Amino acid sequence: MKLSTYFKMISTLMIVTLLAAGCGGQSNQTAPGKNSQVAYLTIKDDLGRSVSLMHKPEKVVVLSPSFLELLYAVDGKAVGRPTSTAKIGIEAERLQSVSEVGFVYNVNVEKVVALQPDLVIAMQGLHEKLIPILESSKIPVIILKYKTYEDVFEKIALMGEIAGTKEKSQNLTQSVRSKLQVVSDKLPNKTTKIAILHATAKSVTLELENSIAGNTAKFLRLQNIAAGSRPIDDGADTAPYSLEKLVENDPDIIFVVTMGDAAKIEKTMRDDVENNPAWSTLRAVRDKKLVFLPSELFLLNPGLKTPEAAAYMAKIVYPEIYANDK
Repeated sequence: MKLSTYFKMISTLMIVTLLAAGCGGQSNQTAPGKNSQVAYLTIKDDLGRSVSLMHKPEKVVVLSPSFLELLYAVDGKAVGRPTSTAKIGIEAERLQSVSEVGFVYNVNVEKVVALQPDLVIAMQGLHEKLIPILESSKIPVIILKYKTYEDVFEKIALMGEIAGTKEKSQNLTQSVRSKLQVVSDKLPNKTTKIAILHATAKSVTLELENSIAGNTAKFLRLQNIAAGSRPIDDGADTAPYSLEKLVENDPDIIFVVTMGDAAKIEKTMRDDVENNPAWSTLRAVRDKKLVFLPSELFLLNPGLKTPEAAAYMAKIVYPEIYANDK
């Protein structure tokens, strides 16, 4: 065999081998995205955890009445809900078929797991301990905080994404913002100094700007004497209280948020005000501006009633601008 013929045979064999190898690689290659799954929704909750939902959740358990109200407000539905005596903006008929899973402070985890939900919506500060139990049962859970006005808007948007009703959630957000703007537009250009006491049967503390009532006062551009104070604990929304500090700052108005037996706490505090001479030196006491706020608007996040809470406080601080309102 001639040398030139030999080299031609080798070259031809190499080309055929390379082509065969190339064709073989292409046949085993997976087309991009063919076998991959794209999540319906990935949520970063308020603990910083990323939770991916591969499909739109059809069986949702909500452990807080506040989040339940928002979910139903954007036309979402739940299969499980907390036991609650609180009034929320959902018609009773819509909840008749929704299983109760215990009170928000005492969730029956067995009932939650038995419902086999594809998402559990839980409250920060109450339900973190449920995460390992639910995750061990392959149940996705998100932990959400609900303190400020911005939290309200963020959670409305999130519920719309979960329910697949983004347009509904956007319209709802616009409605709440518009109502708040009406309150804001009425505010006078002046500074009013306030204090917010958080009173229980055992203690009194000062509420900071990140509390619910404190956030309302901040929205109304009121000067909270506790602003900048060190909280009792990391992330807490209250600071230590002393009558001396109150006298020193001498607020124009003292708001009181009660937690517990409201009537009993109010009586105890009013007795203290009448019997302790130091209280009489306060401008707010002399002007009869010691105001007990309704718990449904200022102890828990008022949610969709946020404009109502803002207007309630504004009317107390600036009654003159609401004098003509019916």
